[in-house]
Amino acid sequence: MKFKNRMLSNFKMTQYLKKASPYYLKINLILAVVGSVGNVFQILYYQKFVDFVVYKTPKLLEIAVWFLAYHTFCNAVKIFGYWVTYKFNELEKVKICRYYKELVYSKSVNNKLEYYNSEGYPDTLYNAIYNEGMNLFSFVDSLCRLISSVIVFCSAMYLFGRLHIIFVLGIIFVAIKNCVLANKENKISYKIYMRNLEFDRCDTYIYNLFYKKQFARELKMYPVGSYFIEKFKTEKEMRWKGNKKQELQKDMIKFLKGTIDLLIYVLNIVVLVGLLINHKITVGEFTLVLSNFAMLAGYVERIFIFFPEVSNNAYYINNILKLLNSEERDYPKVQHRGENLTGAAEPAYARCDQVSFSYNGKDEIVRDICMELPSGKKIAIVGENGSGKSTFIKLLLGLYAPCKGRLEYFHPDASVETCNELFSTMLQDYKIFPLSILENISADTDSMDTERLEEAICFAGLEKKINALPNGIHTVLTGEFLKGGVSLSGGEQQRLAVARAYAKEKAILILDEPSANLDPIAENELIDKINRIAEGKTVIMVTHNLAYTKNVDMVYFFENGSIVEFGSPKELVLKKGRYEKMLREQIERMAIKSGVQ
Repeated sequence: MKFKNRMLSNFKMTQYLKKASPYYLKINLILAVVGSVGNVFQILYYQKFVDFVVYKTPKLLEIAVWFLAYHTFCNAVKIFGYWVTYKFNELEKVKICRYYKELVYSKSVNNKLEYYNSEGYPDTLYNAIYNEGMNLFSFVDSLCRLISSVIVFCSAMYLFGRLHIIFVLGIIFVAIKNCVLANKENKISYKIYMRNLEFDRCDTYIYNLFYKKQFARELKMYPVGSYFIEKFKTEKEMRWKGNKKQELQKDMIKFLKGTIDLLIYVLNIVVLVGLLINHKITVGEFTLVLSNFAMLAGYVERIFIFFPEVSNNAYYINNILKLLNSEERDYPKVQHRGENLTGAAEPAYARCDQVSFSYNGKDEIVRDICMELPSGKKIAIVGENGSGKSTFIKLLLGLYAPCKGRLEYFHPDASVETCNELFSTMLQDYKIFPLSILENISADTDSMDTERLEEAICFAGLEKKINALPNGIHTVLTGEFLKGGVSLSGGEQQRLAVARAYAKEKAILILDEPSANLDPIAENELIDKINRIAEGKTVIMVTHNLAYTKNVDMVYFFENGSIVEFGSPKELVLKKGRYEKMLREQIERMAIKSGVQ
């Protein structure tokens, strides 16, 4: 990465800082100037004061006046520095980190789902999510340190240059030495950090495995806990072995740095004693060099290390910028003028033209799908597990973009802009959140229509369960954020997901395996309800249970990612193809099961 690009990355991150905290940069620049002037004053004061006491033998009152003036100024600088550091900065950093988290969370939600399958994105996302936002103000902090260091450096060069050139050369040497060694140490630390990201993600998963309630049942029924404990140990050993060489290099750098500092300190004492004995410097100047050499070298080091520091910081920043600058998921637009196959304008439809999709760019999960989904019809997408049904639905919803082909959407209402506004959906891999039942059904609780909410609850068959709960629909689920949260069974969670899809009330209702966790009675009830609401409404059902398909208008049979049969249920039965075979096998299994019972 070129130095210019690294600096540009730091400036980009500073733009986010200005949005999070408009005054952070200005206040800290003022502190940098005031603090550096205060440091120069202290250096000069101690030199003059020691010489004043040694050579002038002043009265006690004069010494007291000197002390009073000095401490008044120093306390004023300290108070301002304290306010900025511990009051202003602490409050602002909380705001900055909160802004950063909101920014990263919102960006991760809006990113394309394809990124989750791409190489390196999981590490990039993990790095950005678990970062607290300190990189937003790290460049500004480095810039403020640079400004204060330049002021002190100019003063030190003047003071030390008057004494002996060897002290100036010594300060510069120590600063360059620290800069070079620190830069090497930072590069080693970055390599360790990046190598540890994969281990950290594994650690987080294992932590959640033993901490989260959702895994507790599986760990008891299927004894894999010991495997993950061993996996944890193995990961720790691999991390240690992988980092051992780099950690040793860091220790060697620290040892070398300390040894050189000790030698220079001894050299300083020898030179200072010689100059003092020969009356070329005063006692105050002796004290000035001995007391402030390391501090001034530190300021000079800040100047030299500024560019390597911000350059090193750019490596971490770029991982975050990859997320912030990544392309967002852009739902396909909906057309508002057009005709369907029959030539009559209808409320909503979608059209697939030679649509194909692959997760890895090689193996096509869905291939060459041609389909029209007219409004007011009930459509079943069927096939065995792994046939590409659920992936096709995610394509239809706009969650993934086709690798080949084209998807088109139409709706006469001009307020419907994207395909996301067309669908109410319950996917097979739905999630229940640690919120109230009401919030799980609709996140926008303020605008939720009460009548529609009640319809959704009744449609999903949740009214008895909700009425039996202590806080009704406001009962919080699980115990992540509230102690005493209620847990629902698998079937109840599925009902809740169905209610969520129904309550959204969009033009097209999509249900992906809507009865996978329901008992036979509840399943038949849900089928009847779907048949009732399907009149005049577009419903797409994804299922391998062909009992759902008896009353649909059209069936699409998927196999290996392709549509191998389509037509009405009656047509497909007469065709004696894959649909008829699968239906016959399911009826036979049900008959055997009923006979056994």
